[in-house]
Amino acid sequence: MSHPVVERVLSGEVPASVRLTAAQGLLPIPREDQIELWTCLRNDEDPAVRAACRENLAAVTSNEWRAILPEAAFRPEFFDFASKVLARAPDLAESLLRNKAVPDEALIHLAGTARGQVLDQIMDLQNRLLAQPDIVVAMLQNAAVSQSQARRLFDLAEQFFRGHSAIPKLLRERFGLAIGHAGGEFAPAHDAGPPVAAAPQKTSSVQLPPQRMAEEVSKEPAPLTRPGAALPAGPQAATAEAVEAEEEAASEEERRTLYEKLLTMSVPEKISLAVRGDKEARTLLMRDSNKVVQEAVMDSPKLTDGEVEAIAKMRNLPEELLRKIARNGEWMKRYAVIHGLVTNPKTPLGIAMPLVSRLNDFDIKNLVRDKNVSDLIRREARKIYDLRHTPKKVNYKKGK
Repeated sequence: MSHPVVERVLSGEVPASVRLTAAQGLLPIPREDQIELWTCLRNDEDPAVRAACRENLAAVTSNEWRAILPEAAFRPEFFDFASKVLARAPDLAESLLRNKAVPDEALIHLAGTARGQVLDQIMDLQNRLLAQPDIVVAMLQNAAVSQSQARRLFDLAEQFFRGHSAIPKLLRERFGLAIGHAGGEFAPAHDAGPPVAAAPQKTSSVQLPPQRMAEEVSKEPAPLTRPGAALPAGPQAATAEAVEAEEEAASEEERRTLYEKLLTMSVPEKISLAVRGDKEARTLLMRDSNKVVQEAVMDSPKLTDGEVEAIAKMRNLPEELLRKIARNGEWMKRYAVIHGLVTNPKTPLGIAMPLVSRLNDFDIKNLVRDKNVSDLIRREARKIYDLRHTPKKVNYKKGK
């Protein structure tokens, strides 16, 4: 919600002199509200107001934009200006995309005009893409979309957009990626949101014996979250050690049952579980072979810092997910995440190399001897270690 003064000025209830005062930045309101007001008045019918607003907007520094873009819930006019003008600078586009209040119209414009890492960041907003397929359409029409980025969109479309009127055609005609006939098993209505598959399918390569599978499917569905274990009552109560052993056995049984249930889940069901499930469900789903499911886990609002640290070390992840971790500023504040990315042989060199210098001496020394990482990483670690521990030579000039 905008500042009340901003709302009143933009409502047209104030005289022209007050609008000019606002355009000149003389109203007693916070700086971010002044900036929002300038973006909304930059096309005012009064030439003096337009000129003052544009002059003030030009004086706003990049650091100011980066500070306010990710947080405030601005008016749609502000986001229109930000997506069409500010987003020409990639760093400001990335700051804008961290704001959850960005409307669909702004995202659609960005999807059609952005390039490189900004497009990757838009693809990371998987829930927004599922809710508004026009964002995907705009990206597929963007001449800057690379083949690898198109492949990510293809993976998403395979599960959710088979029945869309434009997405399958764009994938086929622009990138030669055919997702099958429209109206397939996962085909949703255009505005129906994420679908539920008509029939379950197995996506794991691990198979249970048919008889065992039939028995498990016929059972009452087991809960997907771990219930709390209760202590037995009465004089025959178990000891603490026995209770702990029983809890471990129960946990293992629940984990096995959950794993078997995942074998029969469709991809949309797994995505729903990734968002709503507990830590054990996310841990198992992170090992799913479908990248769309893995991305849903990483988009889960319940994902903890500890889970991110574990994910950064996983060596079966596609590069796109490791890049997604590296793009998240909050995750990259954690030392364990940095260490996990550097020591993960699947991390792209362009991400891992700059992170080596952020490791402590002990980990850099171990990295020099780590045969699982690239030779380039080991050489960089050796160079940094030598620089830190080579005594500096001081030249003493003999006095006259």
